[in-house]
Amino acid sequence: MTSPLVRIESHPQSAKRLIGINYEQFMTLVVLAEQRHNQKQT
Repeated sequence: MTSPLVRIESHPQSAKRLIGINYEQFMTLVVLAEQRHNQKQT
């Protein structure tokens, strides 16, 4: 079974159907989550 992240990255047009937001919004959330994670690590 393919991971949802791999599926979204390989088929960005189906992101809305899979997770309810479009690919650009998903990538924005990923960047924000990475920034928050890095802030907590310091």
